[in-house]
Formats: sequence, C-alpha cells, structure tokens
Amino acid sequence: MRATAIALVTCIVSATSALAEECKIEDWKADYQAMMKALTIEGVTTCKAGMLQLRLYDGKGDTRQFVGVETAFIDGHIFEAIIMPTEKPKALTLQYSIDAE
Repeated sequence: MRATAIALVTCIVSATSALAEECKIEDWKADYQAMMKALTIEGVTTCKAGMLQLRLYDGKGDTRQFVGVETAFIDGHIFEAIIMPTEKPKALTLQYSIDAE
C-alpha cells in the first residue's frame, strides 16, 4: 500500500482533567491510504497512558471542513487512530483532548 503524506497545519489542545494539563501530543503524523480511503493518525504523547479524543479538520480557521472524530488509547506514550474521510484532506488541523491516567 502506498501512503500519501498530508500537510499538518496546527494542533488545538483541550484538557479534560487535571492530569491532562500535563499531557500533550509531542509529535504526530497523518497518512492517507488511497486504496482503503483511510486516514491513519499516529503520534507520541508526554503521558504514558490515557485516552485521546481526536477531531480532524481540513484547513484552518472559519473555512475548515470537518473530516472526522475518533477515540484512541495512549499506551507507552504512543497512539494510533484511523478515520474514513469522504475525500482526501489537503491540510489537517487536529483538535484533541486527553484524559490521562
């Protein structure tokens, strides 16, 4: 399978617990799998375990389009989520909240 990299625009953090304020996404990437029409989001967090709520948008500001929402578990500082967008996004904006353990 061939993965296509997507431009990553920005992250917006929304903490959902006292511990979550200390946990954030340090690095992330998104790859679009054209054959499966799936968007895979992988990343690394500052916390070792927890639950992550991801909301993805194509673009930024008032013109951004909703791509999808997914919940992912953080295990050993790593998370992965798969979203099935209706079309390939051009530039992603990631909004997330973390419930750290």
